[in-house]
Amino acid sequence: MSAPRAVHSSHPPTYLFLGVQMKILLSSRQTNRQFSMIEGLMLPGGDGGLHVHHFEDESMYLIEGSLEVTIGDQVFMLKAGESYFAPRDVPQRPRNVGHVPARALLVTTPGGFDEFIESAGVRLDAGKPLPAPAPPSQEELDDLLALAGEFGIEIMAPPELGPA
Repeated sequence: MSAPRAVHSSHPPTYLFLGVQMKILLSSRQTNRQFSMIEGLMLPGGDGGLHVHHFEDESMYLIEGSLEVTIGDQVFMLKAGESYFAPRDVPQRPRNVGHVPARALLVTTPGGFDEFIESAGVRLDAGKPLPAPAPPSQEELDDLLALAGEFGIEIMAPPELGPA
C-alpha cells in the first residue's frame, strides 16, 4: 500500500444507483482504500433494499429530509441532523417514506463501496434532473445481484421503488 497523501476533489462523478443519486466525493482510490465518502440524494419513494455489506461498515449523516432506517432488528426514523452507524454483516435498509428528498453523507470503511456504485450505477451528466425512482427490471436485478456478490454485498430483499 502506498503512503497516504492529501487529496482535493473538485468535480466528483455522480451516478444513478437504484434510483438514488450518488456523488462520490472521495473514492477509495483517492484515500488509499481507507474509506469512501459519498453524498446521496434519495427521492420520495426511494428504497435501498434490505442488504448486507460484508466488506465495510457504513456511517450516515442525514443533511435534509428523513429516512426510515432498518439496521438488524432496529427500525427508526432518521431525521436531518441525525446519524447512524451500521456495522458490516448486519442487514440494513434506508427508505424514503416521506414527501421530500433526503440528502445524506455516507462514509464506508474501508473504502470499496464506491467501486460497486461505479460498476452498478449509471453515470449522470452534470445539470440533468434526477429521474423518478422506478423498480429495476428482472434482468437489471439479476445483473445487480451477481455484481453485488463480487463486492461482498448481499441483497436480501430488493428495493421497492415508487410513490411513498
